[in-house]
Amino acid sequence: MIRLIDNIDLVGKNNQPLGCCIHNRTWQKIALQQGDVDGACAVYSLMMYLISIKVLTYSQVTNLNTKFNGRTSKGRLFKEFFEEEGLCRNGFYFSTIEEKLKHSFSKEVSAISYTYNSSDCDQSKAVQRIKEAIDENCPIMIAEVFKGGGAHAILAVGYEVCNDELTKIFCLDPGYPIADYSYWNTVVRINDVKGKVYSYTSISDKQMSDVYIHETLRITKR
Repeated sequence: MIRLIDNIDLVGKNNQPLGCCIHNRTWQKIALQQGDVDGACAVYSLMMYLISIKVLTYSQVTNLNTKFNGRTSKGRLFKEFFEEEGLCRNGFYFSTIEEKLKHSFSKEVSAISYTYNSSDCDQSKAVQRIKEAIDENCPIMIAEVFKGGGAHAILAVGYEVCNDELTKIFCLDPGYPIADYSYWNTVVRINDVKGKVYSYTSISDKQMSDVYIHETLRITKR
């Protein structure tokens, strides 16, 4: 069984596909793709998150001419993530994003982050929190740590269950393009391997990497 958050759909306009969208007055694209020289996958995933819970629109995020009054919540948010940081090469821990949201955007959303080690117990907790969020129609950000080094932030929008076990997590990944006919462009396969440090497999655009889940961040619209 595959479970996706409600309200996302594959739509088109004027006989042209828009791809995976959320309806917020009009159909809004969700997927964003980061540049080649930045490490801001967490910020891209965050913006996809805020589009998907209808706090921001796709055009507000992607239009370089978007301006908000600096005294408003959206103005403080844009200043926090787009103006003060500049080109982000090292990314953000989710706890930092949580604090920034509390500082700049608390009137619009609430946020809570969790950190996990690679133990079977912690990884089970991470998967359970991801499932609970999606069951409640809420996307959730994931930070995966790679066996070869480095980490990456993605946005989970669905999962697959087989024989009552969650086997796959479906994600929007800002590191890769997404087809207009797909709801996701990365799959985290939950392997049934106990006691292994990198116990899951992340599959993206002809690449497979051994990973474990290091962080989750859940954001709820107020």
